[in-house]
Amino acid sequence: MTLVKDGKLTDRLSTYIQPPGEGGFHPYNTSLHGITAEMVRRAPEWPRALTQIMDFAGGRTLVAHNAAFDIGVIRDACTASSVPWPELSYACTLVVSRLTWQLLTYRLPFVADAAGIAMGEHHDAQADADTAAQIMLAAMRLHQVDTVDDLLEGLRVRYGQQTSDAWTGSRRLGSSARRLGSSARRLSSSARREIPTANLDADPDSMLYGLNVCFTGTLTTMTRAEAHQRLADAGGQAIAGVTKKTDVLVVGMADPSRFAVGMSVSSKHRKAQELLDRGHKIEMIGEVDFLEWLSS
Repeated sequence: MTLVKDGKLTDRLSTYIQPPGEGGFHPYNTSLHGITAEMVRRAPEWPRALTQIMDFAGGRTLVAHNAAFDIGVIRDACTASSVPWPELSYACTLVVSRLTWQLLTYRLPFVADAAGIAMGEHHDAQADADTAAQIMLAAMRLHQVDTVDDLLEGLRVRYGQQTSDAWTGSRRLGSSARRLGSSARRLSSSARREIPTANLDADPDSMLYGLNVCFTGTLTTMTRAEAHQRLADAGGQAIAGVTKKTDVLVVGMADPSRFAVGMSVSSKHRKAQELLDRGHKIEMIGEVDFLEWLSS
């Protein structure tokens, strides 16, 4: 965690945490952040870590990149530890970035690059926290405001709020995901047999609800069919190619570190960039981002 006062990064809190519950360490996750079970064996358990986190925050607004995922982790850890959800107010640099820079992907390294921020190692928790703080400050400078309150008000973005028994996400006011009822029904009979139709009764606050999503590359955590089904369960619709109707392109690859600034791109990447350059709203995310969006 990084504390910001008067536009400056003034303090930091970094700690390992013993994960609550019976879950293990998935090799895919370890490949991203390098944390192993042995590294957290003597770390504080969640109730103690949560106290440290809340004391460090001191009632201030929390900021994270894809805050829906991070705040969801806090809720899940509290539930697994039989600890009440803490009361929180939070903002999301992913939401702010989409309203500030025109990019093909809003993964943290790409936003940092667009904002002129020298980022440390991605998926290092402290480096990510520092970068998210600097992105929020860069957005404030670009929009010529002095506070996060003024920034969100100008962008018409609401704060996320969490109480002991309820929560609402941080998102743009008046925005809603496109409903896919008509486009889903236009799928051919053969496509319907291969690609599940979006569940329009899913949670409309899901980050994937109402989106047309195309996949490219090989996924490492699930099959393409499983990804299509999980997307449909979240209210999104898988489509075969990149077109003007595509909202998100998910890039699967064996080595997630390759999905970085300066990477070589495929024909689907180039098509997505061409659509973006022509003014179409389309976003490219990695497999790890897709997993986080499913959990958000």
